[in-house]
Amino acid sequence: MRKHHRGLGSVAAPALLLLLLLALVLPSTQTQSQKQSARETAAMAAEPARRLAGGIVESPGRENDLHIVGLARFAVSEHSSPLPLLNLHSRNTPLELEKVVRVKEQAVAGRLYYITIQVDEGGAKKLYEAKVLEQLWLDVRKLVEFRPAEGASPNV
Repeated sequence: MRKHHRGLGSVAAPALLLLLLLALVLPSTQTQSQKQSARETAAMAAEPARRLAGGIVESPGRENDLHIVGLARFAVSEHSSPLPLLNLHSRNTPLELEKVVRVKEQAVAGRLYYITIQVDEGGAKKLYEAKVLEQLWLDVRKLVEFRPAEGASPNV
């Protein structure tokens, strides 16, 4: 019976040591978790528009992003392409992309990009607003809207 008793003692000692270690480590882990949570809360408060699911968010600095420029080129190309069934062009004067002026994004069933672009239209610089829907998992890219920008100066 003594052998059995010693066996229990040899199992209980490592288990007790493990519990003591957990008691020392657990409080510091909770403190780090609480600090991370506080940082996330502060970041959310700093960007209220991003907290709103589906909200339109400014994307400063993305004007030269190759993906965004590609979407702008796609929008100009789609707008200038022949209309189906009628075999007509949507515009008489071809548009040439000059630059992306402004970008906004919205999370929808995919991503909806609001892109303000400057184009050369027969020698004149004009601003247009394009809405492009992208659903990468479906391999979908669709021009939703393309219209002249309201109240915007082309000398941006």
